[in-house]
Amino acid sequence: MYFGLTICFWLVTVITFLAPVTSVDENTSAEYVSFRLTGGHDPLILVPVYVEGKGPFQFILDTGAFRCLLSPELSTVIGVKKEAQQEAMGTGGPMKMSSAHVASLTVGSVRQENVEVAVTEELSRFADAVRSKVDGVIGFSFLKDFRLTVDYQRNILNLVRTSSAPPEDANAQPAGSVPFSLASPLTSLILLPVFVNGRGPFQFVLDTGASRTTLSFELARKLGMVSVADRSATAAGGQMRMFSSSVDSLALGKVSVRDLGVSVGEFFNSLNAVSGTKLDGIIGNDFIGRFELTIDFPRRMISLTPPKNSISGKTP
Repeated sequence: MYFGLTICFWLVTVITFLAPVTSVDENTSAEYVSFRLTGGHDPLILVPVYVEGKGPFQFILDTGAFRCLLSPELSTVIGVKKEAQQEAMGTGGPMKMSSAHVASLTVGSVRQENVEVAVTEELSRFADAVRSKVDGVIGFSFLKDFRLTVDYQRNILNLVRTSSAPPEDANAQPAGSVPFSLASPLTSLILLPVFVNGRGPFQFVLDTGASRTTLSFELARKLGMVSVADRSATAAGGQMRMFSSSVDSLALGKVSVRDLGVSVGEFFNSLNAVSGTKLDGIIGNDFIGRFELTIDFPRRMISLTPPKNSISGKTP
C-alpha cells in the first residue's frame, strides 16, 4: 500500500498566495481528462499535467495534499528556481522540501498561474512503490475552486468551476450528496461521518491520495477487530508499520461496501495533534474506486454514485 500523501504533505506549510484560476466559466465543463490507475490492488490516480506549457507529466491526484508538489527531476527540466528549504514530519519520518513557484499548471483546459509549489525527493518513494514514474502531485491549492468528478470505471476526470452559492437547480446536486467539512481553514483534509460494522458515526478523512482505507488502533480495538498480518507501507519520510484486517461493512451516506479489507495504523495520535481534531480513519481508493466520486469543494458536498450496472448502493 502506498500511504502517506494523505497526511504528510499538507503539514509542510500553508500556501501564502493562491493565484486566480483562469479556466472555463462557472458550471461549464472543462474537457474530460483521461487518467490511469497505477499500483495494482493499492491504486493511486495519475493525471497528465502540463507545467509551464511543457509535458504532459504524471501527477498523483491527491485531495489530501495542501500544496502541489514537483519532483527534483521535473523542477530541473522546467528550470524551477528553489526559494527556501523547509523541513516537515511525514507519517514515515522527517522529510525535506524546497518552496518554489511555477508560471502555470494545466490539467485539461484548466490552467492556474503563478502557483506556489514544493519540490521534494519524497516522490521517488511512491514512484518505486507503484513502479511508475511520478513527476508531481496535484493538491488542494489547485482543486479548491472546482467540482471534481472521478469516474473510476472509465478512468475519466472532469473539473467544473463552481461557486459556494447553492445551485439554482435543486436537482443539480447528485442524489445522496453528503456535506463535508475541512479539518481547519488551513488544511485540505475532507472530514466525513462514516459507519463501520453498523456502528458510528466515526470521523474519517476521504483522500484520493490514499491507496487503502485505514483505521486507527483505537477504533479497531473499539470494534473488536483482529489484525491478521503485519505489513510495510510507503509513506512520506520513510516506511511505516501497518496491520491488515477487515470490516464487515463500511458505509458513507447511502453507499456501503461489505467485507472490506482495511489497514490499521498507529500514527493517528500524532495526526490528531497536528490537525486539531480526532480522526478515526481514512477512506482510500480501495473504497471510493468502486463508485463515481464527485467532490464539490466550493459547496463542501461529496457524492458517491454506484456503477451503472449496480442496482443499489451496496457493493461486495
